[in-house]
Amino acid sequence: MHNKKFDWLTHLEELPSRIYVILAVATLATNTIVCVFAHTDPALTGIISIAIYTLISLTVYLLVKHRLNLYKIESSASEAQTKSVVFSFKNQLKIPYAVIDEKGKLITANSAFSTAISHKGTVYGKDISELCNINLEKLLEYVEPEELDPNEEFLGNIHLNDIVDAQLATLGQIKYKTECYPLHSKGREYYMLVFFDVTELIEINQRYRNHFAAVGYVVIDNLEEIAQYVRVDYQDQTREAGRLLADWVSDMGGIFCEYENNKFLMVFTHESLSECIRNKFSILDAIHKIEIGDAHIPLTVSMGIATIGDKLEERKYNAMVSLDMALQRGGDQVVLKTPTGIFYYGAKTKTLQKRTKGHAKIIFGKLAAIIENSSNVLIMGHRSPDFDCIGACVGMTALIRNMFPDIDVKVVTDVDSDNFKACTSRLLMLSDYQDTFIDRVSALEYNNTETLLIIIDANNMSILEAPELAKNSFKKVIIDHHIKKEEFEYEPELSYIDPSASSACELIAEMLEEVLPPEVSFNEEANLMIAGIMLDTKNFTRTVGMRTFAAALYLKNSGADTEYARTFFEEAFEDYLSESQFGSGAKIYRDRIAIASSVGNGSPNDRILAAKAADKLLSVRNVSAAFTLILSESGVNLSARSDGSINVQLIAEHIGGGGHFDSAGAFFADLSLEEAEQLVINAIDAYFDNLDNNDEN
Repeated sequence: MHNKKFDWLTHLEELPSRIYVILAVATLATNTIVCVFAHTDPALTGIISIAIYTLISLTVYLLVKHRLNLYKIESSASEAQTKSVVFSFKNQLKIPYAVIDEKGKLITANSAFSTAISHKGTVYGKDISELCNINLEKLLEYVEPEELDPNEEFLGNIHLNDIVDAQLATLGQIKYKTECYPLHSKGREYYMLVFFDVTELIEINQRYRNHFAAVGYVVIDNLEEIAQYVRVDYQDQTREAGRLLADWVSDMGGIFCEYENNKFLMVFTHESLSECIRNKFSILDAIHKIEIGDAHIPLTVSMGIATIGDKLEERKYNAMVSLDMALQRGGDQVVLKTPTGIFYYGAKTKTLQKRTKGHAKIIFGKLAAIIENSSNVLIMGHRSPDFDCIGACVGMTALIRNMFPDIDVKVVTDVDSDNFKACTSRLLMLSDYQDTFIDRVSALEYNNTETLLIIIDANNMSILEAPELAKNSFKKVIIDHHIKKEEFEYEPELSYIDPSASSACELIAEMLEEVLPPEVSFNEEANLMIAGIMLDTKNFTRTVGMRTFAAALYLKNSGADTEYARTFFEEAFEDYLSESQFGSGAKIYRDRIAIASSVGNGSPNDRILAAKAADKLLSVRNVSAAFTLILSESGVNLSARSDGSINVQLIAEHIGGGGHFDSAGAFFADLSLEEAEQLVINAIDAYFDNLDNNDEN
């Protein structure tokens, strides 16, 4: 404890004797001086001195005695009061408290603490962590200030949101919030722990959470594409799916209603939602068992569920946003939006094409309205552009120039990349394209408040050719065939994301076919676009649907030369050697997954080499998925491919990448080749562990 000031009242009993001695000496000295210098009668002077000494001594005695009696009365009363307070504090106070040393050993505690822990025998000297299940090290991070605010109530209102996990303690069966106050005594540090019962508060909060309404939207999301493949009536199957969904929500005690044909709204409690999360939304698997036609095509549903928002209207809006994201990610999944983030469940079946003829015309109608209100247009794809990215950007340029000849159009790309040089040599000879392609720096000069930025073949802002341009653009449109990973920070004017499309060139080709007059010819643009489709479909062997062949046929009729387009894929001898290194280091993991790593040769095509190697590994017998990693100057690139039985998109997303069900990738800037490979293996294990848990449920 801190040193106290000297209290002279505690030494009253010593004062009289000291005063008497001092008075006697002073009186004797005065009497001697008077007798020597005043020539008075010594006897008379002595009598007077004795009288004065007696009078002063008596006065001092009476005053000190009176004051001493008052002090003893006050001290006795204070001591009795202190003992009473200490007794009450230790034995009658209902709030548990304990004093511990800096090592967490219990020094003292009141009876409420002892009763709460129900500990038999002595508890002094025991570790506080063992007695009340608390992490002292973390608790000490929340020590209260030594000087408390006198205006603040010591036992104020406790809000559950203000309690951190480190402050929660368990005494017996009761939950407490722990407040920690520092104490100092004789150079040592102690802490007083005060425990406030929050059991009822936690139970109330849990009941509130359990009955908090979650809002969801459900759609049967592959009926249109089923109609393209089978010629049978599927109404019985859709009704069966509706009954399954209704029974599922009913079993949870929720509300389920159809607001449009094969589209449903549901409301159920957070407690029921927690059960759905535990079983990974097994209703998706139940819907998969409903098959249509001789091809046994399974029905799939997409769900958007939200618990974020204080009002039901807000949760309804967020649920619709989640549903849109589920559809843009390919369907057959649940997107759950909560205050802590966005979570994904399902996506076990490969997406079938969902577009029908005329859909592209509707999209361009919306795009045209935006272009009409723009001063100029910038078109941009991703970094290290491939043929699909370049071809789609060129196709969109041709579309806008034919429909809006007065609008200035520029394509923002890496004009020094090998892919760009390989496929645009003939295009750049055309007068219309002499000044069409600009770099990322020049693009900023063309950007103003009325500029429209069209982002093609990407929906992740971080991988764009010029992310700063996208960040500073006032009007954006996104056209992509990659699965949407997350919500956009700023919602674009138009978002056309269809993961069922084979390529971005396929989406643009459909717009060209629906919008441009038949007599319009664009040979060189068509060459680039069909090369983009060839690249992303591996020469029409993967991710191909009816619309893909329709788009290719249109491009062929528009002047595309597949033989010429094939020359774009010719590679240098050094790249051929680098690609061959993957085969020597390949290994099989989990009996059906091929993994290979290699060091690149510093070529900009390193990423493409990894993709080619993954495609070749996938052709090996009994290999269902292939993962190839290549180390370049900027980091490690991952390419993942699947035969459709393994969702490599989920595996890639687990490590920060993305893509499609059967084609995905990722990039690691700060990892070695070995570290990146181990990260991939861990993601594969997590994917299969999740599947095993679903099977058990």
